[in-house]
Amino acid sequence: MQFGNEIKKIRKSKGFTLRQAALQSKVNPGYLSRLENGKQNLPKVETLERLAKGLRISKEEMFKLAGLEVSKPTNIEQISSNFINIPIIGEIACGEPITAEQNISGYLPVPADVVKNGNCFILNCVGNSMEPTVSNGSQVVIREQPDAENGQIAAILLEDENTATLKRIKKTKTSVILLPDNPEYEPIILNEDKRGRILGIAKMEMKRF
Repeated sequence: MQFGNEIKKIRKSKGFTLRQAALQSKVNPGYLSRLENGKQNLPKVETLERLAKGLRISKEEMFKLAGLEVSKPTNIEQISSNFINIPIIGEIACGEPITAEQNISGYLPVPADVVKNGNCFILNCVGNSMEPTVSNGSQVVIREQPDAENGQIAAILLEDENTATLKRIKKTKTSVILLPDNPEYEPIILNEDKRGRILGIAKMEMKRF
């Protein structure tokens, strides 16, 4: 509702009618009306960009209004020298627990302090979306849990792709936004149209040299 109110304020301050703003943004007037009145889910990134262009504001300002910014507290802990073997997750089998045998491609010794609370697994980080925080090619220890706090780095299973991704969590009333640390990448919005679930939160990055 707050996002819709802000969109309406901007539109009126620019002197645009709802139909003008919709035409300039290349969206349906009915859609824009529902959005302004809080009856529509948070738009996709592509739609936010069109709205920004139609309302004559920057993409960055529109993303900020939509809550696609989050503080970045660290959830990486200092560790000791005792080690435990932790499973490395390869391809994820549909419908199976993340640490099911068919998902495990190997094991890696990890400091015991990292895994003292709960079950953990390791994901190989592929890509640059979380740089500079998490490097391409590094391995990240994930503690299994079904939820995460705003700003925490988490592993999320994208159900339509059956793959896991590493992103920061930002929750709204109608969706969960997966934010990359690298500004060159766009956020992913999970809602009724695109589903996913949190597998766990990042506890430690293990860089490869």
